[in-house]
Amino acid sequence: MTIYKRLQEFYTHKGYIRMKFTLIIFGCQMNYSDAARIKAILINSGHEYVPTIQEADTVIIDTCSVRQKSEDKVTGKMKEIPEDKKIWITGCMIQHNMKNSKISKALKGKKAFHTAGNFVGNVTTTTPKIVGRNNSDLKEIQKDDAQNMVYVNHVYNPMFYNLRKTYENLELFFRIDDTGFLPMMMEYLWYEVNPDVEIINEYTGIIPHSNNQIFEENTKTAYVPLSTWCSQFCAYCIVPYARGLEKNLEIQKVIDEAAHHINNGVEEIVLLGQIVNKHPHFVDICKWILNIPGLKWLRYTSPYPTYYSDELLALHESEEKMCPHIHMPLQSGSTAQLKKMFRWYTAEEYKTFVDKIRWLDRKISITTDIIVWFCDETEEDFLQSIEMTHYAKFDQIYIGMYSPRPGTIAYKKYEDNIPQETKKARWAQLNDLQIRNSIENNKQEHHSIRKMMVNKIEDDRIGWYTENMKNVIIKQKWIWTEDITLGHFIDVKIIDSEAFKLIGEFIKK
Repeated sequence: MTIYKRLQEFYTHKGYIRMKFTLIIFGCQMNYSDAARIKAILINSGHEYVPTIQEADTVIIDTCSVRQKSEDKVTGKMKEIPEDKKIWITGCMIQHNMKNSKISKALKGKKAFHTAGNFVGNVTTTTPKIVGRNNSDLKEIQKDDAQNMVYVNHVYNPMFYNLRKTYENLELFFRIDDTGFLPMMMEYLWYEVNPDVEIINEYTGIIPHSNNQIFEENTKTAYVPLSTWCSQFCAYCIVPYARGLEKNLEIQKVIDEAAHHINNGVEEIVLLGQIVNKHPHFVDICKWILNIPGLKWLRYTSPYPTYYSDELLALHESEEKMCPHIHMPLQSGSTAQLKKMFRWYTAEEYKTFVDKIRWLDRKISITTDIIVWFCDETEEDFLQSIEMTHYAKFDQIYIGMYSPRPGTIAYKKYEDNIPQETKKARWAQLNDLQIRNSIENNKQEHHSIRKMMVNKIEDDRIGWYTENMKNVIIKQKWIWTEDITLGHFIDVKIIDSEAFKLIGEFIKK
């Protein structure tokens, strides 16, 4: 029996109308923002969000593809989902596999996003042709359809069929940019759609249904994208191939979404973009949001060193609500390695960026990313990363362990030629150094007063992070009251510390 006939029988005979769905999110903060939009569209279409797999009819997985391990986590999670529950998959994992010679042939050689593999724009109509449920769709494709088709990918994504051999309850693949078209896809798959508000068929115009984007009890943080995807093409990175080229959102849309969240009780806004500070109006957007009444903290991720302007640094210095934390990815302390990675700055330029931060009149914590074991990394290259870590005294390093990623420039051009024992030794050496730096930096926090957002409440402690993005725990049991909940802001005095952790004491007002 074909997928088409099996699904038709299921929905016709079972009378399936209203869906209960849940979301599982892998990867970066952008995926949480994406998932919030999916949630909004489905609720507005008459379906019900539930927090657990057990309660759901359909499980939607928003995937990451930064490493093969990320994709392995998805298939691992799929094994845990009961066979009587439908599975939908979206995100990076599916999108760099969307290539099919049959479509190219049907389009008579004219490329669409889905055949090129790298999605460079949006569907150009609000009433696209939904295709992909069965092979007969191929006969209906015309050359002029190239920019006006939305795929449910039953036919055209090889990963769909490979996974469906094991998971027969896999129902739908869709790309994030087509989230606004989900109601049309659902009607195409025999779901009934009963929108209670106007359905917006454009990703950037979808406002999340509620202020809670992390799907937990904390309703004080919201992720707001101001750009999507990336045009940087770092040699090791799959994002441009999986998600497409960079698109900046309109200034007013970003501000309106931030205001929507703040007006609904959010107190921390996190601006998102693959290179967030590259947006041509980034500083202006920050200034507008900082002036919205009710905001307490403004953060952003992920930036790029060369787009840190003096004006942006000045905001960190002068604006109390602009959190005193800067994440400035390094990747390597070797200029030769940076060039090989297609990172368009030198080690000396990076030191200048660090100096500018240290010269500010406000103390700023600095975190970074470093990739060890990248192709052809010599001992000298690695020691230059060690030297930069000594120089910058980072509060934390997210150490990336390089592994070849099919589809990237590095996979095509370079050889993964660092011996495994060397990789382990270099990781350990860098990690030991960052632990020492963290211990030293955190000792300087002793006796200071910090604001902390509560995001963990356990039997013997509460904790989460400060305005300068450092983890704090408080062990005073007597402060456990109904007045302190997830998302609550409290003042703490730092009385002790460890590596990557501050020990605080609650200050009762």
